[in-house]
Amino acid sequence: MNQQDCGSSAQTLSELPRQARVLTSGVFGMRGDAELSRIVEQAAAETGFPFAAVSIVDRSRLWLAVAYEFDPREFTRPDSFCDAAIQIPGFAPLCVADAWREPRFKFAPAVIEMNVRACYAAPPVTSDGFALGTLCLLDQKPRNVGAAALERLVSLAGNASAVIDRVPNAVAHAEYAIAELCSRMRFAVADEDDALVAVLDEELRLFETKLKLHWQSAASWALPHLTEGSGLARRPAHAPDRHPARRADRCRPPP
Repeated sequence: MNQQDCGSSAQTLSELPRQARVLTSGVFGMRGDAELSRIVEQAAAETGFPFAAVSIVDRSRLWLAVAYEFDPREFTRPDSFCDAAIQIPGFAPLCVADAWREPRFKFAPAVIEMNVRACYAAPPVTSDGFALGTLCLLDQKPRNVGAAALERLVSLAGNASAVIDRVPNAVAHAEYAIAELCSRMRFAVADEDDALVAVLDEELRLFETKLKLHWQSAASWALPHLTEGSGLARRPAHAPDRHPARRADRCRPPP
């Protein structure tokens, strides 16, 4: 990670909470998940598409948690189908019958690397309204999709949301999420980006609230120091900071 990746110049404040949900959902630990694999296989079988995947859109990249009939991989986020899909108002599906005929997708990573021509994608959306990525159907030839197939794609994306948006996933990967959020906060503090610090602090608070029911049972699981000499206090991974306003101070890099 570098400082530019964490600064608000590289990302809008409205996008930051969505990125935080990607971290705190625990989806980074779901590569190859059996339930998601069944969903993408079902999507491909019911629509007749040769390829399908669940993608997760992070800050500058998108990666495939599961893929059907091709190897999961990472793509750059700019100009990608999935980046466009998560920005559609109302979480409507993205419909690209022939990428070669649409200038904005002619050089999309999947077009260049996989020779994809057709892409239809619907986002898995968290319970608090954030699109984590997409359930996508891909083909190496142009094709149109009817309303019934699109409706089914949206329904299956909802099934993927239900699989991802479970508190046990967040609990299992809470240590990584907290460490990453605090690391991003350190860069924001160093840049004196108060607006970004405020957003990240709020995301930490919301994450702690989500995990509240698990604090007691996880009291013995201590969060190790995030980085040597970081100045962050050692505390249980899911235990709340009773003084949220002090989190930014503890995330300041040492002088």
